[in-house]
Formats: sequence, C-alpha cells, structure tokens
Amino acid sequence: MTKIKHLLGILALYFIINLSSCITTSQNYDELMPGVWRGELYLDENNPLARNISKVGNDQDITISKAFTDGVLPFNFLVSYMGDSMVVDFMNGSDTVRAEETFYGRSRKTGRDTVRINFVAFDTYIFAEVEDGIMTGAWYNPRKKWRIPFRGLAGKDYRFTLLKDKPAGDISGKWKVTFESNGETENLIGQFAQKLNHLTGTFASPTGDYGFMEGTVQSDRILLSGFNGGTAYLVTGKIKDMDHIEGLFYSGLTGRATWTAIRQDSAQLPDAGLLTRAVPGAVANFKFPDETGKLISLDDPEFSGKPKIITIMGTWCHNCKDEARFLKEYLTNHQNQDIKVIALAFEAYRDTNKVRTLLKNYRKSLQLPYPILWAGMADKEASSKVPFISGIKAYPTMIFLDRNNKVVKVSAGFSGPATLEYAVFKKEFSQDVVNLLKL
Repeated sequence: MTKIKHLLGILALYFIINLSSCITTSQNYDELMPGVWRGELYLDENNPLARNISKVGNDQDITISKAFTDGVLPFNFLVSYMGDSMVVDFMNGSDTVRAEETFYGRSRKTGRDTVRINFVAFDTYIFAEVEDGIMTGAWYNPRKKWRIPFRGLAGKDYRFTLLKDKPAGDISGKWKVTFESNGETENLIGQFAQKLNHLTGTFASPTGDYGFMEGTVQSDRILLSGFNGGTAYLVTGKIKDMDHIEGLFYSGLTGRATWTAIRQDSAQLPDAGLLTRAVPGAVANFKFPDETGKLISLDDPEFSGKPKIITIMGTWCHNCKDEARFLKEYLTNHQNQDIKVIALAFEAYRDTNKVRTLLKNYRKSLQLPYPILWAGMADKEASSKVPFISGIKAYPTMIFLDRNNKVVKVSAGFSGPATLEYAVFKKEFSQDVVNLLKL
C-alpha cells in the first residue's frame, strides 16, 4: 500500500509539473500584465496585416526583410503599478516617456477589456482591446486625422528581432545624410552609436532633431525606430560599405523619404542663427490670451522691466516639448535669476475651446512654470504675429529680450537631448542668460 501511495504521489507531482509548464503567467491581472511589452504600428496600409492585426500570430517575429518592405514600426513599453494606478512608460534607447493618462475598462459593445493610453501633451492616444496578453487597436492623431493600426504583445522584450547576425561593421559616429522626398532634399547629420547588434541614434538638422531612436544592425541591414506618443519614425538602411549607407525613412502614416549617408565624423550643423534674425532696432510688443482667455502683455507688472525669453512653439511639436522640459529644468535650478519666460503657441486648430484645452493640458502635463499664450494658427500667416523678427522658420524659435523688450538674440530650432549638440546648447544658453541679465 505504501508503494502504491508513493507511486501515486510521484504521478501527481509529475502531472503538476507538466501542467505548470503550460502556464505562461503565474498570476491573473485585472488590468494589463506588468512588465515589458512589444508594440507594433502598421505604417504601410498595403500590408494585409494592417487591416486585420488580430489574426497575427502571438509569436510572430518581424524578419529583417519584412521590416524593410512592410513598414512595421516596433517599439517597447513598460507597464507597472504605483499602488492602484497603472502607468505606461515608452522606451527609446536611454529615453523613457511616461504617458500622462491610462484608463482601463470594458467595451459595452464587444464585452472585451479595453485600454486607452493618452499622450496629453501631444493630443494623441492609443485605444485597444485586450485579450490573452495581446492588445489590438490603433494609435490616433486627431490633428493629422491619423488612425494607425497598433498591436501590443505582453512579455516581448525585443524590438525588431531576436536574430544576432554578425554586423557588417560598426557605424558609430557622424554621417552626412540627405533625405529626398517628392523631389525635395533635406540635409541632416546622422548620429549613431553601435554596440555589437544594438544600435541607437538620431538625425539632427539646423532646426531640430528626430529624437531618440533604437534598433539593430543585422549583417548589412540597419533598423531603427522611435515612438514617444507624438512622433512615429521607422528607419531602414543597407550598408553599402563602411562609408556609405542608403535606405528608407517612414514618418507616421504619410511621411516617406529615401536617404543616403556618407561617413563624416567632422560633420557640423549650419548655424541656425542664420535662419531667423531680429528686425534691426526692433522692440517686441504683443498681447495674446492665455489658456483662460486672459490677455497677457509684456507691459504687465509681472514682466515689465525684466529680461525675458520668448519661445515660439506648438503643442504638436516634439522639439518644442524637449525645449519646454529644458526651460522648466533651467528655471527650477536658477530661481535666483530674475528672468521671465513666455511661450507663444501657434496651433493647428481654430476652435477656441479646443486650443485652450490643449494649452491647459500641455502646461499641466509638463508642469511648466511659465504662461503659454495662444498667438494664432501655425500657418504662413504666423510670422505676421511676431513682426520684431524676420519670420518663423522653425519651431521652436527662442527670442531673448532685454529689460526694455529690445530683441538681443534669436535662436531658431532646438537640438534636443538625443543629439551631440545638446550639451553645447546648454552651455551657450547659460551664457546667453548671464549676458542678458547684465544688460
């Protein structure tokens, strides 16, 4: 009898072990499964998977050829919990961006669990149904009227591929890059850092940069992607030799360009100060409403007689968001400096209530300590609203005013933290402020 009980115990243990090997999670979650997820945006509408992503296999791996031809943009995000609150962080290289709002519920129409992830500062969102560790839905950009199919896979911590094909070489460094689209060209600098198969980088221009991107080098193929809720970039390339690269660039649903690159470690960006200048002898003067409708002027007691920085921006502009974070950090760390900052927002909407809500949410989500005024539409008429400079050629554009509101300096564009130029900019900015305070 003892032998029989012992045998039954072994069989029971064997059954339990084999049963547990079929379980993918050890805990049921009422909301999203915590941990790293892999997201996919289907930028190519011709890809049949974009029309029925729910039927894509859970373990499907994006091969090198598929990523190159089908325009599937992969990214990673982390789901975690702070008490009862769920937070979602989007990861691109060393950069992490937290979605300002996340809501979990159940669809009355389908009876399935749903999640909505709001990128408040960009006025965009992801909405998806959730079932068995898979999200299926879309990323919505109301301003551009985009609906890009989206899928999320729980527990997938890779970005493009699990492959580790030996790279053709190391592309780390600077590259002189030319983008070509619809007969027009744009000159940029590619800045890449490679460690074995892992690749990070960005493209920098005189007026801004493309933010943090992350990807891989597989044999002679380059793959990079970046998604922060406001922008969606996919870069594919082929290493022709260690001094030449060519490839394709995807920006959201409609932006497409070919690109070629030549290695040039000495490459420098043109002086952005040549783009926009102060009108000779110009004195700034304006009156625009803030998010509450209150008219704000440089003659108001809060600003009168003080040196000021005016930043021309838009809530739709990701470089403007990087600049706003920098300005917030600078003001926080230099509270002893009697300098004021005012943002002039040029938006994509004419509806007053819509714009006021955008400005309110933008300022709140970034916790900005300075006012944002609605200056008008981001169109060809925008320059007429700031006649004290030669025109708006880039968003953002920073204008330094002395205590009498005379324009001292104009700086167009912004090289953000993803670029090598960011450290140089911070030093120059600090010196510009010191000089301004002396006037």
